[in-house]
Amino acid sequence: MRIDYDPEADAIYIQLREGEIDNTVEAGKNVFVDVDAEGIPLGLELLFAGGTLSEDNMASVTVNIVRSAQPA
Repeated sequence: MRIDYDPEADAIYIQLREGEIDNTVEAGKNVFVDVDAEGIPLGLELLFAGGTLSEDNMASVTVNIVRSAQPA
């Protein structure tokens, strides 16, 4: 996992895994998820991160990582 912040764009990008981005899906207000051809998330972008992640607007951040069973 890699997390990058671009202060000029005020955006955070969280790369979850390597892969070729096939599509970007809007997951919520100012939240976009990059997925591969199979729909597996590769990364997500949070716009206006400074305001969204400020102490005044956020009580906590929860990250859930679910690993699907691999075919035998």
